[in-house]
Amino acid sequence: MAAQRIPAVLAAVQIMKDEGVDLVFGCPGAALLPLYAAMEEAGGIERLSGRDEEGAAFMADGWARTTGRTGVVAVTAGPGAARLITGLYAAQQDAVPLVCVTGRETAGPHRRAGPPRHEPGRPPDLVRLAGPVTKRAERIEDPARIPGAFREAFRIAREGRPGPVLIDLPADLAAVEIVHDAGRGPGCDVRPPQAGMVQDRAVQAGTVRAGSVRAEPVRPLDAASGPAGHADPEDSRPAPVSWVLAEVAALFGAQDRPDTGPDAAPGSCLVSSSAGAGAAGLADAPYGQPHRLQRRNGPLGWEVPAAIGVRKALDSRGERDTEVVVVVDGHGFPFPAEELASAVRHEVPFVLILFNPGHEDHGRYRQHGRYEHHAPYDQGRTDHVKLVEAYGCAGRDVLDPAELRSAVEWARKEAVSTRRPVLVEIRTECAKRAAGGLSAGPVHEFTHGT
Repeated sequence: MAAQRIPAVLAAVQIMKDEGVDLVFGCPGAALLPLYAAMEEAGGIERLSGRDEEGAAFMADGWARTTGRTGVVAVTAGPGAARLITGLYAAQQDAVPLVCVTGRETAGPHRRAGPPRHEPGRPPDLVRLAGPVTKRAERIEDPARIPGAFREAFRIAREGRPGPVLIDLPADLAAVEIVHDAGRGPGCDVRPPQAGMVQDRAVQAGTVRAGSVRAEPVRPLDAASGPAGHADPEDSRPAPVSWVLAEVAALFGAQDRPDTGPDAAPGSCLVSSSAGAGAAGLADAPYGQPHRLQRRNGPLGWEVPAAIGVRKALDSRGERDTEVVVVVDGHGFPFPAEELASAVRHEVPFVLILFNPGHEDHGRYRQHGRYEHHAPYDQGRTDHVKLVEAYGCAGRDVLDPAELRSAVEWARKEAVSTRRPVLVEIRTECAKRAAGGLSAGPVHEFTHGT
């Protein structure tokens, strides 16, 4: 195809489409308007807005893990963009390929080159902030550099040990027209590191070489071992399996049973916390899930926004019948609760299993040891059912273990009919006892209060 004169950001969008990106997560802002306009003109790429930058990064994380392709998150480079660093750190630690575009507002014809000055109204220097938690962080100063920067970003994100890459893109440069040849493949216009660019040490050392491009696509990430060939043995030790997780695994694994009937549940994908119990529960279940995601690093609150990315990825693959189930504890759930509003707005259904034994600091007490009494966390003051209802979702408490199965069946049907997340909160003495790592039998062997 002959070279043509187009806006620089439109060339970047074409590269994103070539990389298999059909959905961009982020937070809207004026500095991203050129990118949105280019996505609309090119077609084929939708955008999903989150409530904050951290949640948007986690959504792209879940999308990337499910599709095996590089996720994209776009946010404005305002003060709130500092929250993006947490999502980049989690992607770096779990080896998830992400490309993050931060739209920086224009300063007009008198825009100065170099990093933003530290004065009132100036955004934070995201390139320097993101440097330690990305494989490369680059600030664009030349519009002709934009296509090459995006090509490199996707290549670096997926090569070697996958990870995140950040591109800081001024809005005025994004709209500048450049001469672009869409026929040139990835790896062209690769340049050495420049001023205003921070790279990972592996990239600096030449592990990721200029011009080297993998021919094979990135394979989906596996929760137990991370990307193919990059297992982390110290993070893969199985944790004790509670009766709750074993029962959830059995409920959502029913599609693989040999006696499956016409009303059997469809396939399912489980998103669980870093404790490892979710993955162990699925591994020990008699009928396992076809896919699972497990957060091994990063902050509390990853699961809910990641599930939004997982759900959207499954829908784009035509797997709308595959259920998404999220298992969280009562301590971590309030952190991402506002992203339920994003799920409601974009009609993203999943079943949310809240493991809430009702005692202080569940999930962290082992970290405190003999100093546990100095760091209590009172999670009994939050009514999680009312919390999800405030965001337009439905929820139900389980006070008797015998009610778990019926509550889960109600939740999965409610999620399908409303196209929204549905909560099942488990609060029993049995759950409290099982949380300590005791092996327990099926749910029907327990009675309330034992």
